[in-house]
Amino acid sequence: MNKGFKPRVVRKYIGTYRPKIEGREKASGKTSYIDDITLRSRFPGMLYAKVLVSPHAHATIKSFDISKAEKMPGVKAVLTYKDPEVASMKAFCHAWTDGANLASYDSMWFPHTKDKRVLSDHVCWVGDEAGIVVAAESEAIAEQALRSIEVEWEVLPHVLDPRESMKPDAPIIHPEINPDGNVLPWDSHAGPHIESNVPTTFGGEEVEDRGPHILAKRGDVEKAFMEAEVIVENTSHYNAPTQNALDAWCCCLAWEGDKLVLWSNSYEANQTKLFLSDMFEMPLNKIRCVSPYVGGSHGRSDTGEQPFYLYTALLAKKTGRPVKFKHTRRESFHDARTEEYAYCKVGARKDGTITGMYIKLIGNTGAYAGHSQSSLQLIPCEAAEVMLEPIPSIKLESYGVYTNRIPASCMRGIGNVQLNFILCLGIDAIAEKLDMDPIDVMLKNFGWAKAVPDKGIEGLLREGARRIGWERRHKAGAGPVYDGTKKRGMGFSLHNSWHTAWQELRRGPMQVVIRVNPDGTVYLEAPTVETGPGSNSCCAFACADVLGVPVEDVKWVSTVDTDICVNDQVQTDSAVSHILPERIYNAALDARRQLLDLAAPKLGVKPDELDIDEGRIFVKAAPQKGMTIKELLWKGDMVPVLSAVSMPLPSEMAGVPYMAAFTEVEVDTETGELGIIKLVILNDCGTVMYASGCEGQQIGGQSFGLGEALMEEMIYDEATGVPLNFNWIDYKFPCMADFGDIEPVPMEIWKGAGEYGACGIGESVLCATPRAVANAVYNAIGVRVDDLPLTPDKILKALGKV
Repeated sequence: MNKGFKPRVVRKYIGTYRPKIEGREKASGKTSYIDDITLRSRFPGMLYAKVLVSPHAHATIKSFDISKAEKMPGVKAVLTYKDPEVASMKAFCHAWTDGANLASYDSMWFPHTKDKRVLSDHVCWVGDEAGIVVAAESEAIAEQALRSIEVEWEVLPHVLDPRESMKPDAPIIHPEINPDGNVLPWDSHAGPHIESNVPTTFGGEEVEDRGPHILAKRGDVEKAFMEAEVIVENTSHYNAPTQNALDAWCCCLAWEGDKLVLWSNSYEANQTKLFLSDMFEMPLNKIRCVSPYVGGSHGRSDTGEQPFYLYTALLAKKTGRPVKFKHTRRESFHDARTEEYAYCKVGARKDGTITGMYIKLIGNTGAYAGHSQSSLQLIPCEAAEVMLEPIPSIKLESYGVYTNRIPASCMRGIGNVQLNFILCLGIDAIAEKLDMDPIDVMLKNFGWAKAVPDKGIEGLLREGARRIGWERRHKAGAGPVYDGTKKRGMGFSLHNSWHTAWQELRRGPMQVVIRVNPDGTVYLEAPTVETGPGSNSCCAFACADVLGVPVEDVKWVSTVDTDICVNDQVQTDSAVSHILPERIYNAALDARRQLLDLAAPKLGVKPDELDIDEGRIFVKAAPQKGMTIKELLWKGDMVPVLSAVSMPLPSEMAGVPYMAAFTEVEVDTETGELGIIKLVILNDCGTVMYASGCEGQQIGGQSFGLGEALMEEMIYDEATGVPLNFNWIDYKFPCMADFGDIEPVPMEIWKGAGEYGACGIGESVLCATPRAVANAVYNAIGVRVDDLPLTPDKILKALGKV
């Protein structure tokens, strides 16, 4: 950890380097995760559910025989798609919302892609949940029962490449969604509805555009290109990695009379409650959802609308016993980042001013749409709004396409990392053609407002250039050779961070409860499922700072229980670390006022003449005169001081901050091996809420940024559609030895609205890394490799050596 950050405003806890509030608890093994809770010792008679998964990329179940499974000792229930309680369930999309805002069945984000059914007889990828599930006394018995079931499959044609899937003769995967092809229909939540039926060439292959897919259009792009003095065109391919969350999906459901109770490692407790309510048509007060700590999620839990909740609940009802469902490590390859093929055209004047930009994305949504639509529709629109405002003419276009691969859904850095990979390729390419430094081109053309340069962007890029030694950067391929075969290069990329307060207004009011107990300890109810980044610590720090108590005396409620907690804030958009503290600040101010009002007559002064520090109330003019909070409350009526707020976030549109990645790489031109010499990650945070946590995110996020740049990919057998590396031996992801030197740089340049005016960084920390690495490789060897991951075979092929 760098520990070099100095805050703009010095506070006792916010902005400091210190351990997480639950650090000792976790290090000692005392923290309870879902597997620690869902034990038979706590749930006597608990059964274990296992679902049939498809061995085929595309198929339907023609017939099945479950008689052997039903007769097997220890098997307590078998459900199939033909059972009325299953067959009557309505189709749905497993991404009603990203969890930041609550959504019902009728208000889900993408209502035109209700492509999921509970235990469907139609399967769309190898690993799809097929039409049969069993509950047994043990996982082993449940697995044995599944193996005994005889299934006759009708194997259907499959398609894995979205460009092939767009062709008229491709097998149609979801005719109930689009009877004419595999391009997803447009949803009004994503933007304007503009028809586009112009055949285009993409990546050297002609594909047909068949749908309303213009995301954003400003100015006249065609005219801008005609008038441009320099034009570049580039393509890229971003592969589809998976989240690799250590904490596999797990849940236990039980019926307490007519009430359904769910324990799970979803971090969307209230959204999951809405999902169960809508799908089972039950009142909300008949459903309880409980979520403890989660051991990492990386976006996976943004899909709180999971079919396994539904069939596990049905099994629990049928058996009258609690039922647990948990993914195996293989089954945890359940969804992934959206694979994207991208095209970018940039036109500019000779002074570096970009006159027009056109970006087209073809996204592989896999077997089900999920949050791939957010990646392909919402994110590019947001980037155009907050990062590309100075460019007068822009056109963004995207297509989500069904294939028979693992479903694309939500993953840390959703949509932004793919967009950045093509966007800042265009910037690097146009800068080279103009014989300009790409930093200067970016300063002339990127920002929240039309006026350039943006102060935050300039501060980041100048500091990043200084730390990497940008003055040593040479022209592409022109650097010296080391050890006979190795060449070095530098690259950078920049992206907007997200989200700030005004971008999270859709969450509605922040709800917080603070109770100051008579002994001076504090109970803080600011519900969120902590996944590891330290948002809970930020909440406790804000409470302690404002109240004037030791942070050790603040008890943050770590389990979200929808029966007793106020509305939870979901760990998405990297925002919880600052949006909850914004309203904790208000609640703590109110609790502080009450304490001072109570203490003032006892100390013979007015409330505004008092202060609180380390749990002691004292007279400002005579600090020796005072009393502890315990001394104040313990001798009174013993009633705790209570403060509760339910307030929306600041609505002022105060712009956004940015982040950047600078890197130096070394490429062995004989072996194709690529190594990271140094990587600098810079984030303008507005206010750094937790310095240790911030640097931890900047470093830890590179397990994604570098992993996706260097090695992560899912490999399929083209003939059968069978994935070949859905395990942690063949699926490569980075370990500590692969990281190189990573320098985290928290910064405070921009300032948003509110007491803290901060912005989340957890998702953005990885978004510029793959493009920075790819640009550095080009700078090193003089040929571009823009197909991730940048494996040795691709580098050697680019060098003409294979």
